Amino acid sequence: MRIAHISDTHLGYRQYNLNVREQDIYDAFNQAIDIALEERADVLIHSGDLFDTPQPPIKALYTLKDALGRIGDKMKVLCVLGEHDTPKRRGMAPHRLFDIFGINVLGANYHLEDIVIDDVLFAGISNIRGQASDHLKAELKKFDPMAEKYESAVLILHQALETYLPFEGAFQLKDDELPQNAIYYAMGHIHAREMESFGRGKLAYSGSTEIMNKDEITSWQEKGKGLNLIDIDKGEVEVEQIDLDLRPQKKLTIEVENLEERLKELSFEKKPILHLEIIGKLIDKKSVYETLKDHLEENVVSYRPVFTNTEVKKLQIPKGKIDFAEILRQYYEEEDKAEFALELFETLSIGEVEGAIESAHKRLEGGDFSK
Repeated sequence: MRIAHISDTHLGYRQYNLNVREQDIYDAFNQAIDIALEERADVLIHSGDLFDTPQPPIKALYTLKDALGRIGDKMKVLCVLGEHDTPKRRGMAPHRLFDIFGINVLGANYHLEDIVIDDVLFAGISNIRGQASDHLKAELKKFDPMAEKYESAVLILHQALETYLPFEGAFQLKDDELPQNAIYYAMGHIHAREMESFGRGKLAYSGSTEIMNKDEITSWQEKGKGLNLIDIDKGEVEVEQIDLDLRPQKKLTIEVENLEERLKELSFEKKPILHLEIIGKLIDKKSVYETLKDHLEENVVSYRPVFTNTEVKKLQIPKGKIDFAEILRQYYEEEDKAEFALELFETLSIGEVEGAIESAHKRLEGGDFSK
């Protein structure tokens, strides 16, 4: 059996409020579907966040409808709900509009549900978080007894594992809380591609099919984005990762005095999105914006500059309780200025704008900051 595994497609997401980015996300999804069809997959798994919201725009719904029409009876389609497309207050998931196409949503009732295809067990449960995590763990305990009856079993989840999001409140499961009898764990939620040996086979986050935010650029450059092709035969599993052709996003740090020269050097096959950090002393932002417009407006989809003034002293903020007075003394290196800054902070923090103005007048009239 051949399985295509995708996740976190977020259909309907309009990154940076740009029409072209919404279309990019549809295009990436369609690329993945076309590859799955070309590779003659028997089953398509989507492990959550098919849509970016439980009330997706018409174009997102149409994109899925069109894809399911192309799939027809060539692949069985299985999915679970993610936190983005789970309806609130027991509403109906948008996926239900496509029941006629045979799409199977597993575990939407927050219970582990299963389906058997060609003697392979597939079981899944939709995203569960917060106080319901004990219920999730109880449901997952049902999997191993079910899987023992089959040579091969696949578990579909949209959950964060502690291994990949090791922050309190960010993960729902630890590795040792997962069942052990799956040959493939089709995971969703983590947008970076990840894969490890686990249980009887492989555990994989196929990752998002597009670059959904700036923080994903590095992992995209290192690992790519796309879909997994899984071949299962007689209890053995092989996984191949296939990349998609996406619009590039780049993070660049440029010194302001070299800005024009660096911009002239840029060249891309497809119009990119640029995230620029402009660094220097006393940066003339108006001039920078004009230079960026002249060199980039016709050549990129979007450019997003931030400015770092190298004359601004960077402070090392210690962990634990913050002592504002000590931080201000470090910054100003003059006791009277630090005291005045603290006075303004304390006054403004309680909304006393007039009091802050009066303090400033007194200091200026007294010539405290004549330097």
